[in-house]
Amino acid sequence: MIYLDGTRFFFDIEGCFSNLCEKAREENKDAEPDKNAEELCKGFAKFFGTKPEFVRAGKDYKTVLCGIFGERTKAVVPEFDISAENFAFGTEPIFVKKSPDMKIKTENLAAEANENGAEAVFLSNPCCPTGLEISPEEIKKLCSLTDAKIIVDESFCVDESVSVLGFVPETENLIVFKKMRFGGEPVFACGKNLPEFDCKISASEQAVENVIFDRNSALKTAQRKLTDSRDSLYIRIKKLAIKFDSLERLYRAKGNCVFFKVKDAEDRAKKLLDMGISVLCKDGYFCVFAGEKDENEAVLKALEEILK
Repeated sequence: MIYLDGTRFFFDIEGCFSNLCEKAREENKDAEPDKNAEELCKGFAKFFGTKPEFVRAGKDYKTVLCGIFGERTKAVVPEFDISAENFAFGTEPIFVKKSPDMKIKTENLAAEANENGAEAVFLSNPCCPTGLEISPEEIKKLCSLTDAKIIVDESFCVDESVSVLGFVPETENLIVFKKMRFGGEPVFACGKNLPEFDCKISASEQAVENVIFDRNSALKTAQRKLTDSRDSLYIRIKKLAIKFDSLERLYRAKGNCVFFKVKDAEDRAKKLLDMGISVLCKDGYFCVFAGEKDENEAVLKALEEILK
């Protein structure tokens, strides 16, 4: 089975240092974890060029969000955004519709937050699954239009030049999330005046994560390979859009996936599953996440078959 539905990351970062990671896990399996994951936060800060005091780590999205906001959060969430799923566990969501081109105005998000007394605005950028992005300048503008916390999940970003991490020191209500694809896939939050909380990351996983941050060449390789994979996938799906009318609309890819509207999408997604390929299908749209070269080749061949 080939999973290009966002449930799996295509590049095995730990595999680059498998012996070191296995040793780190074994040596720390019975150790007491650092609840604040200080070394881990330092490693993240060094790699992404921010200050360690701004960084908090958590086992998953729920751990980080509960640590910052508590159990319940009233939040504005754009439709067609993976944020709705990541944050659904403890939110009272206020959904904001996007235009037919899958874009959304920051003024609309701020207005909904202000009118409804929301504590936060959640969005992934570039948006997952649509792959579209809100510019850093627009996000900075959004922060100025409301007192709500603006949480920008950059876990699906393939180009750090569009990151808003650099705005954190000067922006009181901005929080940036990044999910790392190794060591149990921890989630990091970066923002001013974040509370301390139990990260719930075991000592063995923290040890593995520190191995990777200490030898960050694998992270840089993963970023480069991810960009190349996404670009290649987008170009070839664009050719399919020209060839087949059943691929009704293709959206510009800026995240780690390619998003497009498909006629009879659910039936065609079922055919893909029968062929051993899983992609994200929602409300008439496909989202195909970038994979290894052979995975991309397989999904492209299958797409050509089911789009006929």
